[in-house]
Amino acid sequence: LQAEQCFYLKEYESAKRCYDDAISFAKDYRFVHEEALACELAGYFLIDRGEGNSSLPYFMRAQRKYPEWGASAKEESLKTFIEEQFGELTEGEAVCERPRGVTTDLRKRRAS
Repeated sequence: LQAEQCFYLKEYESAKRCYDDAISFAKDYRFVHEEALACELAGYFLIDRGEGNSSLPYFMRAQRKYPEWGASAKEESLKTFIEEQFGELTEGEAVCERPRGVTTDLRKRRAS
């Protein structure tokens, strides 16, 4: 929540640090659902900041984490989003040269 608040307040460096801290904390304490959510939100944050290439590893990690806690529908939804934004990826690929038509209003996308 602190990362989202920093993002809203345009404190971008603090937001990035808070997203990464949340991901790390969730991983350390095995809160898989929190890790998945934090990764996905960090990805949207980076896209919104114009850092689409940096967002892909966060989305890929979130997609891997969702099924660990039974959120298969969320996994599929995120898979579709990744394919729409970055194209179809090969197994293990986590870098792309340029995102395709990145959704401009990500706050609306998050609500869906």
